[in-house]
Amino acid sequence: MKPELRTRHFRIGVIHASLTTSMPRLLDEYTSLYREFQTDRPGEGEIRIMVGRTPLSARHRRRYQVSADGFVHFEPTRFQEVLPYVEWSLNLQIPRVMPQSLQLHSSALEIDGQGVILPGLSGVGKSTLTAGLLARGWRYLCDEFALIHAKTLQLQPYPRAICIKRASHPIIESLGLAVHGNRHYVKAAKGLVGFIKPTSVRPDVVGRACPIRYVVFPKYARNARPALVPISRAEAAFELHRFCFNLLRCRAVGLDVLAGVVRGASCYRLTAGEIRQTCDVVEKLVDRAEGHRARSA
Repeated sequence: MKPELRTRHFRIGVIHASLTTSMPRLLDEYTSLYREFQTDRPGEGEIRIMVGRTPLSARHRRRYQVSADGFVHFEPTRFQEVLPYVEWSLNLQIPRVMPQSLQLHSSALEIDGQGVILPGLSGVGKSTLTAGLLARGWRYLCDEFALIHAKTLQLQPYPRAICIKRASHPIIESLGLAVHGNRHYVKAAKGLVGFIKPTSVRPDVVGRACPIRYVVFPKYARNARPALVPISRAEAAFELHRFCFNLLRCRAVGLDVLAGVVRGASCYRLTAGEIRQTCDVVEKLVDRAEGHRARSA
């Protein structure tokens, strides 16, 4: 008798998704990360993720098969790899269901109605810095993508679980945060990882749609003294285009969107070091700008 397929639906910020699988453990682990976002029925433009097993044969060992909207994206061999690939399959479909938004490889946060993006490749410290700022009361939009609405130029919330490399777990624990369920997974580019459940930081941690006021390009350097260096808007726009996933597929002209973003933002490069000192530097930037705006009013 075939195992029963079960489906659960979620609304994670502006993204509707469902997970269908015959593996209760996977369904329960995924649901535990996103329980507050679970819904009773499919949403408009829902991304449908399905996870199954390939047949066992004499030539090939069985694999897990992770597909999205009918297309197989990944075939991992270990259960520990499956949940990270479920997340990535979901991410790959976002440009299709959100053609009105530009998608940047960037963390995105909100503080007092102002949007802050931290663009960069994997390994520059985006997720750890995001966790550090959330621990200080900032609000969360995403740690992997900045979704920018092409017409309003506002950041859209997509509060996916925060993926943290195993080596950074002691830093996360020092901030008073925890890896959800103390579970560890394997992600191809990062090795062993765990996930921070956003709502475990605070029940009201998820931010709202907001304009981008700061563009900060972080780069972690061991034992470095954290510092911010202002850059021109032209330099920031040039850098941002390198981190766009759908520059040519966005309904609006992607470069026009980037120009609009930097036109309304202050732009910086950040040398990131020890997490508390780095968070101090970023918070002082926002505080100084707020003080300047108040004096100019």
